[in-house]
Amino acid sequence: MPLRSLPRYFLLPPMFATAGPESVRVIDISLKGARLELNSPLRVGSRQRLMIQTTEGLVDEQVTVLWSQIDDLSVEGIDRYLAGVEFDTQPESVGELIGRLLVSNSAIPIEDFRGSDRYRISVPLTGVLGILQIGVADLSIRGARVSLPNFIRVGTVTPLAFQVEQSSGPVEVLATVAWCLGTANHGFEAGLQIDGEEERMRMAIHQLCMRDEARIDLHSLRRKFEVLRQSAHEFITLAAS
Repeated sequence: MPLRSLPRYFLLPPMFATAGPESVRVIDISLKGARLELNSPLRVGSRQRLMIQTTEGLVDEQVTVLWSQIDDLSVEGIDRYLAGVEFDTQPESVGELIGRLLVSNSAIPIEDFRGSDRYRISVPLTGVLGILQIGVADLSIRGARVSLPNFIRVGTVTPLAFQVEQSSGPVEVLATVAWCLGTANHGFEAGLQIDGEEERMRMAIHQLCMRDEARIDLHSLRRKFEVLRQSAHEFITLAAS
């Protein structure tokens, strides 16, 4: 069964663990499996004992290696590998771990939303999120990705407004912050969830596309993963210093 049959959660920072004799870092996790970062590849189909030691308990489960490949996104200048592993069952210990990580804001849901295409904004499009001036990077009928100068807490519900047509006035919707990443020096990005405004968002996207100011984005999930990975490495570097 595919790992994406259940919600996945990206870990900030990654958690240290062992897979058999190998020291690994858990990059993301779900009740079905996990993605690991390690120094050498694991044999596809092999069985491993995955142990994640936490201050509040232990995850000790048998897993099967589904895939293993070199890490194309490695930023450390040395060869690293990624591996996808699948749990034999849906362990209670993993569910409890995910719950604790969500409470402490150490886990971020990786939203896929393949049912609605995303459209990359190809010309500058500014707007307002609450009281913050923002730039709109991409849109879908159920969400948006924006750049903003300040961190905004996950779960915040706030108005979003951006201008598409002068004659019709701004598009105004209510948005929920699904994730927010970045630094004070380089700025922040946030993913917004927009519910119940599909027709209004569809019309705005259509108008932007007709003016060649928005184009369908086929690589949004990979880009989000790159941002999350980079933020994780920056977090580890800062903690080490």
